Amino acid sequence: MHLNVLDRDLDLDCAEHECKRLEDLAKALNERLAGLSGEPDAMRRLVLTALALMDEAQTTSAALARARIEIERLTDMVVEARLEAAAQTPDTAERGRVSSLRVAQGRA
Repeated sequence: MHLNVLDRDLDLDCAEHECKRLEDLAKALNERLAGLSGEPDAMRRLVLTALALMDEAQTTSAALARARIEIERLTDMVVEARLEAAAQTPDTAERGRVSSLRVAQGRA
């Protein structure tokens, strides 16, 4: 794959599905690094490090978003289970009576 960052060409080996993502990261990096100059080898290391960090940050952000969704889903399940349990609990006046045991067994 061929990228251009800070008007310098970089050839990288990557999987086909990663190419578009790296191109987008390189574009964002070009915007952030505009106006910088320096030794070519040092700039290459800087660019590769920055691309790796940006990729890691985006991956972490996506994982956090998925985790938030999962937490919300699990919270909803807990609330629903509590509501169902509360609906199945016999009234306090009926507790301990044979009729309340029959009701509870019928629901189990």
